[in-house]
Amino acid sequence: MSEQASRARPEAVSPMLAALRTGTRDHHLALERDLDLPGRIRNRADLAAVLSALLAGWAPLERDLAAADWSGLRLDPGLGAATGLLRADLAVLGAAPPGGPDAGVRFDTPARAVGGRYVLLGSALGGSVIAPVVERRLGLGEGEATGFFRRSGRAPGRDWRDFRVALTARDWSPGELAEAVEAARATFTFVGRTAAPLLRAA
Repeated sequence: MSEQASRARPEAVSPMLAALRTGTRDHHLALERDLDLPGRIRNRADLAAVLSALLAGWAPLERDLAAADWSGLRLDPGLGAATGLLRADLAVLGAAPPGGPDAGVRFDTPARAVGGRYVLLGSALGGSVIAPVVERRLGLGEGEATGFFRRSGRAPGRDWRDFRVALTARDWSPGELAEAVEAARATFTFVGRTAAPLLRAA
């Protein structure tokens, strides 16, 4: 095969990634409807409320993912961690971090951990679209109280590439694929169940 043809060949998609994309589509759309971003952010108070609600969901998930079983996967347990960015954005706005639930989602197998990490890493893509809209609407500088959405100082593209490569390098059983999808769905549901009531009360 020529070098040009090799370059043109589409990159192989891990069965795990394909299962996660297909299996969580409805949950992803439901969370987007619940959060309504960037539509619900009309002023700095709205932004603070959104960041507080997201932090309440994000913190326990990232804590549990960092402590999860990542055996057999060459991935940093803290890959893509963004809770610190949420706290920093809230500090810029002069808002106090909220309390949150103690329990998150069960990430007690590598496959379940992969499902949870898939959701949190994927959120960076939406954040890159949300941030410029919020900054224009609120008259904020680039990354001003939008560090979480922009993943300021992070490398979300590299994180996603590392994640994708790690998934492709391992063979996954049908049972593991199902576990990962279930955990990813539970992660979407957890964020919505935690954040949406806080936003309705704001």
